[in-house]
Amino acid sequence: MTGKSTFLYRRVYDDLREKIEKNVIRPGDRLKSEQELREEYGVSRDTLRKALSKLEQEDYIFRRPHLGTFVKRPKSNYSLFKMKSFSEQMREKGIVPSSELLSITLTGKVPPEVAECLELSGGERCYIITRIRKGDGEPMAYEETYIPQELCPDLQKYLDDNASLYDIYENVYMLKLNYGKLTLEAETPEPMVRDLLNMPKGIPVLKMICIFYLDDGRPLYYVRSDYIGNKYLFSTQIPR
Repeated sequence: MTGKSTFLYRRVYDDLREKIEKNVIRPGDRLKSEQELREEYGVSRDTLRKALSKLEQEDYIFRRPHLGTFVKRPKSNYSLFKMKSFSEQMREKGIVPSSELLSITLTGKVPPEVAECLELSGGERCYIITRIRKGDGEPMAYEETYIPQELCPDLQKYLDDNASLYDIYENVYMLKLNYGKLTLEAETPEPMVRDLLNMPKGIPVLKMICIFYLDDGRPLYYVRSDYIGNKYLFSTQIPR
């Protein structure tokens, strides 16, 4: 009996997983009710719940009380092997990128750690740009970028919700980007960030700080990005 029960649970699990992976059931779709699924697969409540529990543990589905069970959007894999813009990372995964430009200001006052990283001397002004980065219209990250005015004068003329800063650097200012240094750290989001990203309490952010450099060694920008922890994973290739 145990063997038959295991076979039935695996059959349900394998079929639902295959439908999710092949986009027959798409991210955000609600699964049929437990009663409908039991009738479809001809299994008991315990067998069905075992299959659904395994799918939930493996991040294929999630449950919302009183609403049902939904297909989960796969975590976006941010590759650390090669520096790419947010937009490039999203498009490679078939996700439509967009931004919500919150503010752009020009100031001579920046945090000391930012001024040090950007090698700013006294009096140099810097653009501060805050944005919400989105994938398929859903918030993915909060971003705060610092760019020296000397390198990108009149930057505000070229920036809107649809603009890519990488495109502006390379195609407007003809800057040659070389490499970046970054750090990653999980932390509790600030209340403002949590509200902007519509995050439930208890979910961490993955804080990424990156300083990117030009071919001539000058630092181009400093950016802090707070990625929603349960929507992202970061990966890289490490040679021996």
